[in-house]
Amino acid sequence: MVVNAGSPSTWDIEAGRSRLVELHVFYVPEGSWNYKLNTISVEVINKFISAGFIRVSPQLTLQALRERLGEFLGVDAVAEKFLFLKCIGNNLAVVKEKQESELKLKSFAPPYVCTMNLSVTDFKT
Repeated sequence: MVVNAGSPSTWDIEAGRSRLVELHVFYVPEGSWNYKLNTISVEVINKFISAGFIRVSPQLTLQALRERLGEFLGVDAVAEKFLFLKCIGNNLAVVKEKQESELKLKSFAPPYVCTMNLSVTDFKT
């Protein structure tokens, strides 16, 4: 997916400062959440639904991505309220709101992780 195919913006200028990373965004289907542990097992990753690929600056934060995700994937493709998930050991855990302003997208791409995946789940979980 080509990011920001329209007119240049601050987003484009910031993204151009470093090489872009391509992330595969997935939606987590209902029923995958382990309410007891408040996580999702990586064993159910093959049930995730692809939302598409995005190219973004590795220096952007999750918070910045949250504000623009609809532009990358299409407004209809993004739930009104959603949570980001991060792989912790053998599980995916919710990224807390405070962490979204600190975590950069490079932490979702090699060498920090084996695969370039970013998972989101509906806010209901």
